[in-house]
Amino acid sequence: MRTRKTLALTLVLALILSMLAFLPANAADANDSSDLPDWTGKQLTLCVWNGHGTGDARRIMAPNDVVSPEIERLFGIKLDGENSFDNGGMDITSKLAVLAATNEFPELGYNVINDDLIQAGKLWDLTDLIPVYCPNIYAQMLKDAPGTLAKGYNNTGRLYGVHMNVGNNATDIQKMYPDADMVRYASIAVPQDRHGDLSCIWVRDDILKLMYPEAKTQQEIEDLYVQNGAFTREEIYDVPLTSRQDVVDFFYLMKQVIDENNITEDGKPVYPTYVNDGGDNWALMAWLRNMMDGRISFNYFTYFDLTKQTIELGYMQDWFKEDVRTFSQFVRDGVASESCLIENNEIFWDRLNNGEYAVSYAWNIPDAAKLQAAGKPYQFRKVYFDIPQDTGAILVQGSEVKGYDTISIFKDKVAEEDLPQILSWLDFMYTDLGQKLVSWGPRTAGLWEEVDGVRRFTNAEVEANLVYNEENGANERYNLAVSRTTLTDFTKCPAYPSMYVGIQGGGLNAPRFVYDLSQEERVGSGANTVFASGIFDAHLKSPKPIVTSCDIWSYTNEIESVKRFWDVRGSGFEPLLTKCLAARNDEEFEKAYQDMIDFAELNGMTAEALAECEELMKTQYTEDWETYMAGYAQ
Repeated sequence: MRTRKTLALTLVLALILSMLAFLPANAADANDSSDLPDWTGKQLTLCVWNGHGTGDARRIMAPNDVVSPEIERLFGIKLDGENSFDNGGMDITSKLAVLAATNEFPELGYNVINDDLIQAGKLWDLTDLIPVYCPNIYAQMLKDAPGTLAKGYNNTGRLYGVHMNVGNNATDIQKMYPDADMVRYASIAVPQDRHGDLSCIWVRDDILKLMYPEAKTQQEIEDLYVQNGAFTREEIYDVPLTSRQDVVDFFYLMKQVIDENNITEDGKPVYPTYVNDGGDNWALMAWLRNMMDGRISFNYFTYFDLTKQTIELGYMQDWFKEDVRTFSQFVRDGVASESCLIENNEIFWDRLNNGEYAVSYAWNIPDAAKLQAAGKPYQFRKVYFDIPQDTGAILVQGSEVKGYDTISIFKDKVAEEDLPQILSWLDFMYTDLGQKLVSWGPRTAGLWEEVDGVRRFTNAEVEANLVYNEENGANERYNLAVSRTTLTDFTKCPAYPSMYVGIQGGGLNAPRFVYDLSQEERVGSGANTVFASGIFDAHLKSPKPIVTSCDIWSYTNEIESVKRFWDVRGSGFEPLLTKCLAARNDEEFEKAYQDMIDFAELNGMTAEALAECEELMKTQYTEDWETYMAGYAQ
């Protein structure tokens, strides 16, 4: 009879042999994916459900895609962009209900893990397979996110997806590459901006110049960069916005200038801004509103109040209500388009990229290539608010948990025997060869050449885009990763469905790092890299990383009443908040706001629920609670 030790050894050897069967031959000796042999096994076509957000009308298909065909050649995996889908204007719970009713689940899910799917047995448990078929991801998680590995999903100790955002910040880069030249790396990664990620607004520079003649156009910003290679604080904050009231006045001054100069686009009216982008209210309330008040990393639900030392609800605070009232007044006064409240995301993007909104914010960055192609005589430039960070009410947290950017595999559509094939592909994206592929394309695509071990693009438009930040859209056309202005840029593959895979921007294989821009001649399109508030004003954070956060989604898997509310947040709460913005007078606003609060309480967001959140933090996440109580790191 075999001993337990012998059986264990046999199992380990079997796993190793199984793993080797899915690794491309000669991978260790290869310099490029083109050196690897073709896949000769089973061919898989995979549809993807992107469960993050409420949906995005942009379906960028990358007509000159050089990455996806290489993945298909190496792993026999084709991602079906035509039939993949997102939430289509719904929240994830509503979309899940539709999929469950029709049993039309895809092969892969991106950011879809929840209790309902797990209890229904819809997702493969990958806990034991990740160490075997994703050795590179597993090794990085051991260094970067051991808590995620140990606790698994919702403290079950099980992993129902592959976490694809490990290794995606500056400290992670140093963990992965201990000998990396971080001074050189700074040329592609600047400090986080004062108010966190995406903490600037984008403004039409022709209208801005009419408002503030001393403000720089985008071209003037680029010229200064070429001349000096850096900016002074005064040059970055060249628009005087030092308080919430300054920002409000800014929008009203813009309306006045637009009206006085009769500015239109193709006969269509131009508005200073919008209050809805065809989805929920996240961009307005969690980004623009935050920056106006100096609040960081806060949405409008649960948060930790450093002054009161308690967990609070944002939408229950008087200051939040007044912000909503201000935006409602924007609509009444024509500062924001009334029609944006009923238009979908596709119409929103058409209007934004036609210059009909003079100011945009959050992730809604106007497409410079489309504006240029349309012959627009202006560009959009970054404008920062010189408003101090509020360190009294909202506590910023770091986080060790890697809960987002997770790729799950559906049991109904993927056979167990096919799991190694998919997992090996995902792990490949964490290797040097995988990151070279998404950053440069394969050698066979002919976009670059290598001389004395150093790569240089031979395709001029790709070089201009990926190295020098020229907004010509080459990255989207060729489906190549971009590492541009901050470390929040990820590797996306394919362009649609959008998924984050591998080390963002290619890690040390990023073209901007390989070119060593610290030694390169400056090009104007690189200006936005260092035209950034974070260079002068630190983004304050809590003194150490935490496992959980005080954001509402931290409680949805552990507190039933919070989950009940979150399940109807998108379909119930958000439309009521939008109705507040659409109020035609103060009386309508007050009624709409009360209806919103009543809905939230009726569906679980009560004082008792907040007390449960606080008790959970104090008893289950004691160290994190103490970190919150300690306040900011200076």
